Amino acid sequence: MNMDPGNWLTLAEVIRQGDLDDIEARRLVNELGELLAPRNFGDIVKYPAPVADLLARLTNLRRQGWTYADLKNLLIMTRRETQEGYQARRSNLLAELKLESTILLGNLELVLDFGSRMQEALKAVACLMSSFDSLIMKMLDQEKEVSELRSKGNLGKFPCGAADL
Repeated sequence: MNMDPGNWLTLAEVIRQGDLDDIEARRLVNELGELLAPRNFGDIVKYPAPVADLLARLTNLRRQGWTYADLKNLLIMTRRETQEGYQARRSNLLAELKLESTILLGNLELVLDFGSRMQEALKAVACLMSSFDSLIMKMLDQEKEVSELRSKGNLGKFPCGAADL
C-alpha cells in the first residue's frame, strides 16, 4: 500500500468523499477503526481512500439491522479471505515462476550446448579450410611443374623411376 500521505484521507475527507452522515461515520470508526487500516502521519490519522466506500457500505448494513459485532466479524472474515486469497495467488505465482525458471534454464542449457557444438563445427571447418589451402597449394605447385614440363617439351615423358632421370 502506498504510504505517501497524499494518497490517504483524513476522517473528514472520508466522510465527505463517501457522502456519509458525520455521526454514523464517526461511530463506525470508533467501533471498527483498527480494522480500517488507519495510519498516523505525524499527529494526523489518515485512512486509505477505499475506506470511504467501505464506510458507506457498512452504514447501509447498520441500517439493515447489523450490529457492530456483526460488522466487525464481517471485516475480520473479509480480511482473512483477502489474505488467504493473496497467499494462494502468491503461491500460484511462485509455482509459475519456478516452472518458467526451470523452462528458461532448460532452454539456456540447450543454447549453451548448441553454442558448444557450433564451436566444434567451426573448428572442424577451420581444419578443413586449412587442408583445402594445403591441397590448393600442392595443386598449384603441380600445375606449375606441369606447365614447366610442357614448356620444355617433355610432355609425355614423366619420370617413372630413377633410371628415367
